[in-house]
Amino acid sequence: MSALTPEAVLADYLALADDSCVAVLPHVLRITAELGIAELLAADTMTVEDIAIATDADTEALYRLLRALVSVGVLLEDPARSFRLTETGHRLRADAPDSVRESVLNADSQRAWLHGIETIRSGRSVFDSVHGGDFFGHKNSDGDADRAFLRRMRERTGRLYGQFSTTPDWRQSDVVMDIGGGDGFMLERILREADHVKGILFDRPSVIDMVGNAEHIRSLGERCRLEKGDFFEALPSGADTHMLCSVLHDWTDSQVITILRNSRKALGDGGRLLIVEMLVPENHEWHPSRWSDIGMMVLTGGRERTAKEFTTLLGESGFTLSGVTPIPNSYFSVLEAK
Repeated sequence: MSALTPEAVLADYLALADDSCVAVLPHVLRITAELGIAELLAADTMTVEDIAIATDADTEALYRLLRALVSVGVLLEDPARSFRLTETGHRLRADAPDSVRESVLNADSQRAWLHGIETIRSGRSVFDSVHGGDFFGHKNSDGDADRAFLRRMRERTGRLYGQFSTTPDWRQSDVVMDIGGGDGFMLERILREADHVKGILFDRPSVIDMVGNAEHIRSLGERCRLEKGDFFEALPSGADTHMLCSVLHDWTDSQVITILRNSRKALGDGGRLLIVEMLVPENHEWHPSRWSDIGMMVLTGGRERTAKEFTTLLGESGFTLSGVTPIPNSYFSVLEAK
């Protein structure tokens, strides 16, 4: 696997945006450009409070954005929450010789993520602002574009799906529930590898309908069924294994605990939980998970986590972490809990 550095991502962010861990990058850069942060910092260092005043932004929401930009090499943070541009960050200035500002502002893939500007202005996440409606329906406002995006992601992540479908020991499972998977591709691969297993795809109605994969799951016959619902409210019983693949990084700690407690209640005694996520290194060195952090911290309040942080959240939800298995040749790991 080739190295994924901040410089490489910024140089080719539109091409790399087909990978889930950097899909939000164009929109975070656009928010940065729309706020004029690069121009404000062109010749000086400023505190987050001064930048918030100049951009009419919520201070703490803005600070999350600035810290995320630090983690990927666009800004440097000095003492007293002061920031300045790096050489890479200067490329966001409109007057820079090698400026990427114009292409950043013209980026339109996954357009609904651009509502993140509301997060910075108000301090409230997009999820909070539409919680009375349907966050995912709001996010996926352009169904055709999102379906095309998901098809490309399926191609890019096909190897991960294949590796995960053989990494856990499926002999322990009779019924596997894919919680919040939406596309169901991972579950399909598992059912193909473990012919004794039955499957349940559980997600919000708008996600399943938007992906348009319902007929594909139904083609698997009696071995797999669709159930529509909200994992924040309750999970259906009847599965001995729950699978959360690249779901929990979308949510805050309190939201994750709600999802996990619902899983614990639905699984019953002896059930196991499998979490597939990128793990942030304990030494906090730069890692591709930082790109996901940018989008999740700014837009939903969620973020990638270390194994130690997952251990704490699982403990508060009634689970015990029993193992962490890296998926070969990928940035992802499987956390198993019971």
